[in-house]
Amino acid sequence: MPEFKAHNLWPIPVYESEIPIKKEWQNIIVNTPYERTHVNNSDISVNRYLLNEVPDLKKEIENHCENFVRKYLNVSNNIKFVLLNSWSNIHQPNDEAQEHYHGNSLLSGVYYTHTPLNCGGIVFHISSTYVNLFHNSIRIEYDETSNLNTERYVLPVREGMIILFPSHLSHSVEKNISNQPRYSVAFNFWIKGNLGKEEYKLNFN
Repeated sequence: MPEFKAHNLWPIPVYESEIPIKKEWQNIIVNTPYERTHVNNSDISVNRYLLNEVPDLKKEIENHCENFVRKYLNVSNNIKFVLLNSWSNIHQPNDEAQEHYHGNSLLSGVYYTHTPLNCGGIVFHISSTYVNLFHNSIRIEYDETSNLNTERYVLPVREGMIILFPSHLSHSVEKNISNQPRYSVAFNFWIKGNLGKEEYKLNFN
């Protein structure tokens, strides 16, 4: 076969790293009040700004956001990413989360505090409007799937794992088939600063 080089153009980045868990964080997340979601497939914290109650974890998450946007995405320093809201989720045995995206934000993320064996991973889905390879009106078959050609990409989760991704990226949560609850903290970021100049200037305060 001839030698070649492939250029993967316009990929959607998903950031993965680690924040070592602290018992005090776990205790706060377990003991905060919860309510059932409107779709009845998980529990969500009543407090939608939960990370304000865990300032050291909040700071760690903000540091990872900075790492992602400066060192990988190369976003200019005149734009600041700020944490908007944050909440915790419980997926009880047999709970799952439907495919969805996060509105009114630019970057979103999840931090995992309790991940029993077989609790399910996070699944990223390609949008029907995003054509990175062949248009979905043609159902091309593949001998082997990869992150280049798959329609869904599963990331196994673990305690202390943090994931950041563009808020428009559709995702779901696999069913928790363990006999213990899985806990996670979800959050959104927006920007502050000035975009453009002169007649194209846009200010976010």
